[in-house]
Amino acid sequence: MSRKRRSTRDRVRLFEAHKGRCHICHGIIQVGEKWEWSHPRPLALGGEDTLENSAPAHFACHRALTANEDIPRIARAKRQHARHIGAKAPPARKIKGPGFPKREKRGRIELPVELPPSEIHRRTMT
Repeated sequence: MSRKRRSTRDRVRLFEAHKGRCHICHGIIQVGEKWEWSHPRPLALGGEDTLENSAPAHFACHRALTANEDIPRIARAKRQHARHIGAKAPPARKIKGPGFPKREKRGRIELPVELPPSEIHRRTMT
């Protein structure tokens, strides 16, 4: 899964092999526009770092594809592999015990009707 350092000659060869088209949106990469070396099959998912598994992509297209599709797929593959080889930790066990006592529900305070409003406020605040 190591990446090779790409020379200018390799980048020109890749660009011309794909006729200057982004492999993600299929749009033409304009002169002076930023583009990246992309792997349609990501290296982390078994893709090889060869010219056959390489294509040019707009900078924005490549970043969006990597963030929204490649990274979640790679993370899922890693989780599946860990589960497959038994490396994933078992779920945490719950503590078995009597637990905490239940708290009594607080009801409304019943006050005599003859109290003035200031006294009702004072009693509810204490």
